[in-house]
Amino acid sequence: DSGSQEPLYVKALAWKSKRPFDMNFQQVKPRCCDVFVWIGVWRDVIKYWVLSSKEMETSKYYSKGQHRGNTGEGQLHLKHDNIKEFREYEVAPKELLEKIIEAAKGQKSR
Repeated sequence: DSGSQEPLYVKALAWKSKRPFDMNFQQVKPRCCDVFVWIGVWRDVIKYWVLSSKEMETSKYYSKGQHRGNTGEGQLHLKHDNIKEFREYEVAPKELLEKIIEAAKGQKSR
């Protein structure tokens, strides 16, 4: 719950909660790797997303230049109001290795 000042263990949300949240992936360096694996933890579920560096860098939610003067680094907010747009990158735990390899191969073919 991004509007709460409570400790994390108190304000942790259930997956179906309608309360606002903001997962801020900071200091992301797409040119330093081929694949990103995001892990989101709710009270009742753990979600995984796999994106190639190219997919990360071209996302409309990726902000380049997180800090003044930096280059090649940014951040991305995964929030209650945009999480559905990342559904195509969501993977089940048993698919993680396969999807990581697939994303890496796609990255190298570009």
